[in-house]
Amino acid sequence: MKWTVRKKLYAGFSTFFIILIAMMAVSSYEMRAIDRTYSTLLNEDVKRLVMTKELFTTIKSAQASQRGYLLTGDEESLKNFANAHDTYKETSKQLMEQMDDPKAKELLEQLDQLEEEFYDFSNRLFASKAQNQQTDYLMALQTGRQIVKNVEEKVAELVTYQEQMLQKQEQQTSAQAASAQSFALTLGIISIIVGVIVAFSIGRSVSKPVIAIANVAEKMATGDLTKTDIHIKNKDELGDLAASFQKMAQTLRDLIQQIAENADHVAAASEQLTASAEQTSKATEQITVTMQEVSAGVEKQVQKIDETSKTIQDMSDAVQQIANNAQHASTLANEAATKATNGEQAVQVAVEQMNSINNTVRNSAEAVKQLGVRSQEIGQITRAITEIAEQTNLLALNAAIEAARAGEHGRGFAIVADEVRKLAEQSAQSAQQIAQLITAIQEETEKAVQSMEAATKEVAAGIEVVNTAGDSFAQIKQSVRDVTDHVQDITASIQQMANGAEQVVQSMQLIAKISEEAAAGTQEVSAATEEQLAAMEEISSSASSLSNMAEQLQTLIQKFKLH
Repeated sequence: MKWTVRKKLYAGFSTFFIILIAMMAVSSYEMRAIDRTYSTLLNEDVKRLVMTKELFTTIKSAQASQRGYLLTGDEESLKNFANAHDTYKETSKQLMEQMDDPKAKELLEQLDQLEEEFYDFSNRLFASKAQNQQTDYLMALQTGRQIVKNVEEKVAELVTYQEQMLQKQEQQTSAQAASAQSFALTLGIISIIVGVIVAFSIGRSVSKPVIAIANVAEKMATGDLTKTDIHIKNKDELGDLAASFQKMAQTLRDLIQQIAENADHVAAASEQLTASAEQTSKATEQITVTMQEVSAGVEKQVQKIDETSKTIQDMSDAVQQIANNAQHASTLANEAATKATNGEQAVQVAVEQMNSINNTVRNSAEAVKQLGVRSQEIGQITRAITEIAEQTNLLALNAAIEAARAGEHGRGFAIVADEVRKLAEQSAQSAQQIAQLITAIQEETEKAVQSMEAATKEVAAGIEVVNTAGDSFAQIKQSVRDVTDHVQDITASIQQMANGAEQVVQSMQLIAKISEEAAAGTQEVSAATEEQLAAMEEISSSASSLSNMAEQLQTLIQKFKLH
């Protein structure tokens, strides 16, 4: 079997790719295992931790609803407390179904018992408040603090345990990933070593014949064609290349010999062609001089006719430009008359709009004054709110004093009185802020009324100015009409002059055309003789160049060693 370069390369790369595919397969298996571990970590362990923290949030919500109901007696808080308890039960049930760790289940069961105890205690506390049993209510509050503390500690313990288990799982996953990385690195090093060995072996079998061919090619580049034998025993593409290269060297040697013989013949023929071209060039030069003299006389005649035609054309263009300008002036005058009429109508519309603006400004001023009156009424209401808040604050202070005298029995009333006092202070502050805003609104309202009165005066003055402009537009319209009539008369006269000048220009153009045709005929003859002269000069130059190239070719061929 012929072991070609292609087969060698295929074998080497196949070996490398097989090792690489094996490495990829093992790495893919390890990555899938790590992915499954991470999926379990995220979908189960982290989810259980999140649900545990949701239990803590639900308990905090129930505590907030409990305090809200005890302070305000709001039924909505009582409803939120019951909803929080139901939410806790549902979440706890789901979490228990997902747990597989015995200790975690035990901690969750203990937390469920504490939450149930907190729920029962809260219901008893609500009943004591509803029946106004002050002594039982205060004693229950003391007991409730310890229950709440136990619940919070148990939740914290469960969360801490879940986080520890999650951290342990993360450490195991990291260790598995490190093991997979080490295995992949080992396979990578093995594949690199095998690849280097295969590449060295294939490179040596390819480079040795190539170097031999390169040495012969270097000798041929210096002109030495005597030693072109290549001794290569490879039975592959490189062996075929060496045989073809040797045939090419022999063909090149034969070609150089044939070129040397042809170069001698070309040198002799080019010398004869140069002599014939010189004789023909002299005869052509005499014909060219004669035709150039005839062409110069005709060109002078055409030049004079062109100058006369241009002068008349310039005069015609000037007259036509004057006619166009007169026509444009007439058009502009008509447009000015139209715009003057439109301006007069616009002035009338402006007068009507100014009157409408005057009425609108007056109505706005009245509305702003009414806004000032309403602002004063709101100020009186805010002062009443402030007085009520001060009285409420005083009553809350008295209630707090009475509750302090009652000792333990009045502690609940002291809390309520303190909340009422805070609300009264907030109401007083809000009323004071409203009063400040009303004062600012009244000041801005007064400024707006003054601005609108000034605007009314300016509008009246504007109406007088617009009326004066209307009279001016009427006078302008009449003057523009007079100018339009005069411009139209001038335009008609100038147009007659332009028509006469155009006829003269056409006659001169006809004369110039006939002269140009005569000049063109002489120029064509002169150009033909010049082209012939140039062609003969090119032939002479080409023959001389051909002779030089033949000599250079002979010099280059002498550099090759053929024998």
